[in-house]
Amino acid sequence: MIRVGVMIEGQEGLTWDRWRRIAETAEAAGFESVWRSDHLFSLFGVETRPGLETWTSLAVLAATTRRVRFGPLVSPITFYHPAVLARQAAAVDVLSGGRLEFGIGAGWHDGEHRAFGIPYPRVGERIRRLDEAVRVIRGLWGDGPAHFSGRYYSLDGGIGWPKPVQRPAPPLIIGGKGPRLLEVAARHADEWNCGGSQPPAAVRERRTELETACRRVGRDAAAIRYSWMGAFMIGKSRAELERRARKIQEYVVTRAATPAPELPDALRAAGWLVGGPAEIAEQIATLAAEGIERVMLQFFDQTDLDALHMVGEEVIPRLRDITAVRGPATA
Repeated sequence: MIRVGVMIEGQEGLTWDRWRRIAETAEAAGFESVWRSDHLFSLFGVETRPGLETWTSLAVLAATTRRVRFGPLVSPITFYHPAVLARQAAAVDVLSGGRLEFGIGAGWHDGEHRAFGIPYPRVGERIRRLDEAVRVIRGLWGDGPAHFSGRYYSLDGGIGWPKPVQRPAPPLIIGGKGPRLLEVAARHADEWNCGGSQPPAAVRERRTELETACRRVGRDAAAIRYSWMGAFMIGKSRAELERRARKIQEYVVTRAATPAPELPDALRAAGWLVGGPAEIAEQIATLAAEGIERVMLQFFDQTDLDALHMVGEEVIPRLRDITAVRGPATA
């Protein structure tokens, strides 16, 4: 069965009350996992929107849920020193009883780095830092003192405590695209996330690139799980879809100029999952045919818990017999 999670844009109006309600609903509705972004302010430029710091919110999730797996999608290494991040992540894994999925990336939004005075190196350096950071983090999660000498980070007998519950380590998810980033994913990732509401044809192209990167580094691509993160809008009628479209426009302000009756079709053309429960399930099955084993449904209207209930009650059951097709993308 393909796994279904919900992904929250934590910088787009998330509050503690909303976070708790979403987590409770997702767990009760049968979602496999809960995810959240790691950004510092609204990426739509809405300065008044509240948000929650990522790792604090994950600690709360660890303590208040019992079943769902969860994690950041993804934490930019530019925000954290990897030795500190290793300790934070291990502590959250322990607090949750071993349910953390560790998503990490190179960072991509120069505006928030500039706004907060965080250095934003050129892309090549960011990717090299990501590669070293993974080595540092896994070194500290291992047994005994860790040693590493890199260009950007080093360990000289560092010992990471606590150790994660999951051994040898929580699953490592790397998100992103581009040949250099995919080579890091090929070398280190347990799971590669193809994000950004990309349609199946784009997923196939990215998979081909990842498989090429795996051959370069000498790793079997079958050892890496594939996941997809993208937005969705569900409704049992055209009227319900248009009602949700109007709410989506309040969050995704870049879509405000599109007339609401036209927005469902425009979003579907842009790679969103759009339609009734059966249509959404069929679109997820199409992604599974491209090798996707897990989908994270990007959830913008954080007050619309009915949409999550509908996915849990009428989409997820339709996917019980759907499994990912793991043949080569180039076939």
